[in-house]
Amino acid sequence: MEEIKIDKLIRSKRRSIALIVSSEATLIVRAPMRTTLEYIEGLVFEKRAWIKKKKDQILKNSWPAKKCEELSQEKALEKITERVNFYSRITGWKFKSVSITKAESRWGSCGPNNSINFSRRLIMAPIDVIDYVVVHELAHIAEKNHSKKFWDKVEAILPDYKEKRKWLKEKGHNLKI
Repeated sequence: MEEIKIDKLIRSKRRSIALIVSSEATLIVRAPMRTTLEYIEGLVFEKRAWIKKKKDQILKNSWPAKKCEELSQEKALEKITERVNFYSRITGWKFKSVSITKAESRWGSCGPNNSINFSRRLIMAPIDVIDYVVVHELAHIAEKNHSKKFWDKVEAILPDYKEKRKWLKEKGHNLKI
């Protein structure tokens, strides 16, 4: 069996030793001030099977943050592309590509070559709000501005778009990944 490393040792005015395996699968030892390091290491050695089991359970049941980010990006691309394809068929507005960005200040954008970008945070919104942003960006393929003609195009597809726009303004700041 492998040696177990103590990641953090906290000494205090306590009477007993506590072995804690954190949610990051690190070993924290809380011990009385005068307990020798040799005694603590001996106890960790005795409990190494229990510690390893706990660490393995945590690592098995958790995703590293980088992996979660990749999964949310994939999920966002999959779902949003599905909605873009749906509305593109209905409207006839042809886009070049769809991509997901880490944008914090905007929900979407439409490039001059009709490539459409969406913030990955959008995937946390209700589907009708996602649809609003999708239709909004697709409408930029026909109208590259926010003129009355542009908003008429959005409204023709989503008559209640103002409610969705209001929802984003009021609650969108709470959407985080």
